[in-house]
Amino acid sequence: MVIKYAKLFPDAKVVRRASAGAIGFDVHAYHVVDRIEREHLTDLPITIKQGESVLIGTGIVLAVPFPWDCAVRPRSGIASKNLVQLLNSPGTLDPDYRGEAGILMINLNTVPFIINKGDRVAQLIFTKAEIPNFMEVASVSVLPLTNRNTGGFGSTGVGEILLGDEEYLAEQKKWDRYFMKAAIAASELSDCLRGADKLDGKYVRDAEGRYCGAIRRFGCVIVKDRNIISQGFNHRNIECSEAGGCFREREGLKSGRSNDDGCLHAEEAAIQNHANSGGPSLQGTSLCVNAEPCKKCAKFISGCGISAVIVPLGIYPTNGLPLLIEAGIEIRHV
Repeated sequence: MVIKYAKLFPDAKVVRRASAGAIGFDVHAYHVVDRIEREHLTDLPITIKQGESVLIGTGIVLAVPFPWDCAVRPRSGIASKNLVQLLNSPGTLDPDYRGEAGILMINLNTVPFIINKGDRVAQLIFTKAEIPNFMEVASVSVLPLTNRNTGGFGSTGVGEILLGDEEYLAEQKKWDRYFMKAAIAASELSDCLRGADKLDGKYVRDAEGRYCGAIRRFGCVIVKDRNIISQGFNHRNIECSEAGGCFREREGLKSGRSNDDGCLHAEEAAIQNHANSGGPSLQGTSLCVNAEPCKKCAKFISGCGISAVIVPLGIYPTNGLPLLIEAGIEIRHV
């Protein structure tokens, strides 16, 4: 994303991050602006007395792309050390606003606070906003039920939490189990020959056409908003055939190693199927697979925007989970 900006004054300072790991862009005070006319009122420095507020102009105009939200937030150091806050925290710079970015500050301390030209007085946080459509229903009773119901201000109290995280996690676990069953069902379609039984030199199939004794059946589903948007299972390529057998068995390859050889993995197949179907972005989705991903698949998953991976605990541990955790992906076990 690129945000275009213009300086109203040649010596106005551009917004900048204070450190490589920061997500907030610090904005600098330039002058005092009349809060009604939005015109220059006085130069800095200015002293704000207890209970007083002032609109600080930054001297810059930002063109925030739609539908991004530019939230104006207090700087924690000023707030904690000096009790100086933003009066309308958090403020918002809308994408269609083309006026000077202003910071409305108030002094809640008992001692005066001085703002100098160039001081970093606030920070900007950028997040992409969803623009919803509203649909009227016949009555309140038609709306989805919740345990909280009409409880408003103070309804959850300040003591023990009776509802909330535990209820949410229990509901999440229920859905994780459901999608794991779907992943296991997908694994039944695998045609991997690893460990499959042979009789008179031919592979043995059961009544449903599955290879008897096969030990590598893996399935995967990708979930968005509690809906399965793609599925996959490990399956053979030209390296494996009934005539030639399992490539990995033939070459004596151990599990978790040389994963470019042999079957296409379930995770790869699910992501591949999703791409071939022209599905939506995988940003924020969950991936459910009935074995721990290998290192190769973990690297693949971490680059797709997938935010959570659901796996059984300790099933074929192949060292892929540490890579996912390092990439900031949530790991849940069922």
